[in-house]
Amino acid sequence: MKKAYAVLINELLQQYHYKKENLNSAIATAEAVRQLSLNDYAFRLSIGMEGLASVARAAGDDVSADALESLVSLCNCGEIPSPVSLEHFSA
Repeated sequence: MKKAYAVLINELLQQYHYKKENLNSAIATAEAVRQLSLNDYAFRLSIGMEGLASVARAAGDDVSADALESLVSLCNCGEIPSPVSLEHFSA
């Protein structure tokens, strides 16, 4: 995956995990509300990543698009990864 996509994905993942951490630390939040909010955050994350995958596919970058689509599938199964180091991605 190209570094530009990795940077954007990392930003989306950081936002998700930040929101999740804040929501989990809010002791006055009912569990049903917490779960609904986490599902909403995960949905927004998925939409953002699907948009990036579409852009990559339209740009002819099938390798990045495939990696992004794989990540979307992973997130849709409830397995949202942590942000990663960007050092090993190509420019």
